[in-house]
Amino acid sequence: MSEIRRDTAARAAIVELVEATPVAPPFPEAADESGSPPPRRLPARTGIGIAALTFVLIVGGGAAAWWFATTGRQTGLGTSVAGPAQPATTPTAAEIAMVAEDGIVLRGRLWIGDATGIVVTPGYSGDPAEAHRLAELLARSGHTVLYFHLRGQPPSTGVPDVAALPSDLRSAVADLRTRGVETSVLVGYRQSATAAVVLAAGEPGLDGVAAVFAYESYEGLDAKAAASAGDVPLLFIGAKGLDGGEEGAAALAAANGATEVVVLSARPPAASSADHFAPKVMRSVLEFVSSLE
Repeated sequence: MSEIRRDTAARAAIVELVEATPVAPPFPEAADESGSPPPRRLPARTGIGIAALTFVLIVGGGAAAWWFATTGRQTGLGTSVAGPAQPATTPTAAEIAMVAEDGIVLRGRLWIGDATGIVVTPGYSGDPAEAHRLAELLARSGHTVLYFHLRGQPPSTGVPDVAALPSDLRSAVADLRTRGVETSVLVGYRQSATAAVVLAAGEPGLDGVAAVFAYESYEGLDAKAAASAGDVPLLFIGAKGLDGGEEGAAALAAANGATEVVVLSARPPAASSADHFAPKVMRSVLEFVSSLE
């Protein structure tokens, strides 16, 4: 799994490991104490009081953290769901480039993990940070995750083209399969979600699609018709008050039959969409992926 294989007949893959280079914070040199007054000492009673107060704060804080860890819940998925335990850090990512079917170079990031491969793509509208944040969270779960910028979104080349989205998603799934994954799941946002549903109707070997804030149709891409025609497991995720929200998710799920639909709570005005929605989408996607394995 750690060795990255390249399919030179279909595309070029350029991989450069991204290495974090920690820089130690600067510390001032020790001051010359030759001319400085001696340090002031606190009375013994004051020192004992501060120590006692510190002990109480540590014990109380630990008890509060234990209570929250064992009883806390995050809502917004329709039911109260506890998020899966996550490692403290995200695995190291590799910068990648792949060639689309028409020669456009698509660039993104790859996290090498287990045999479950997940492609995550943003849309042309909304906040691209949502999809990237989701990719990072999914990588922490131990899966192999590929995130790429759509054509026309730097550093990918070309110009924005909704009609090319299904073929670009197909190229990303094909690239992921060369890396030894056994399960291929596609997670798209907005226009990419619509294109992913369209691709699922005719893409052999795709194990599942999670469509996040998908449109029923968009510039010639008819997700509603595709949802009724394909047999790939689909998950539709909507949100109250957003384009591609709960009405679109419900309509696409109804067209598909027994497909699950998840409706998230609306985004608070003061929160970023990536911080608010990505953890909730992550929990739904992980449950969906687990059902496919």
